[in-house]
Amino acid sequence: MHARAALAALAGVLVLAAAAAAGVRDVPPTPEAFRPCGSRGDSSRPQALPSPLGARIGPLVIWPSIRSRVEEYGTSGDWAFYVKAPIVLPARAKVTLAVASEAAHLIAFQAAGGEWVSSIRFEACRENVRAFPGAYKGTVGRYTGFPFGFALARRSMCVPLDVWVEERTTPIRRLVPFGRRSCG
Repeated sequence: MHARAALAALAGVLVLAAAAAAGVRDVPPTPEAFRPCGSRGDSSRPQALPSPLGARIGPLVIWPSIRSRVEEYGTSGDWAFYVKAPIVLPARAKVTLAVASEAAHLIAFQAAGGEWVSSIRFEACRENVRAFPGAYKGTVGRYTGFPFGFALARRSMCVPLDVWVEERTTPIRRLVPFGRRSCG
């Protein structure tokens, strides 16, 4: 019995060490910004997934403009480049998008008021939420789209991003290409 307890304790230590070595947090970050359903962007029809996808991190999809539309940002500081890339989530999804700690000097997320943050929470609409007046008749539907942008230290790079899905204990991490087709 003691051998099992010792093995279980050792396994727990090894899991924590592996997570620390990989730079993965053991708890979700406290979001620095919040994007509720009401901050979505409605167009002339309900949101659909882009084709092709830009990058998928669990339920979160980043628009494919991240691969090719990186522009000079034109300000001094850490962020020399910028790319507009909407975020798309399935209805009812609640996630926190976070920059992996080892990449905090490479990328930031656009928040309200021109602020740049390293973590942001998104809450997608329910399927039956009515579209904004002047957009289209009907409801938001299967997906919610959020206007969004990324500030970058370089025009072309691969960056590790984490998505924490509500009620999951570990993040989904992906290496995301900016200004390039892939990271492979």
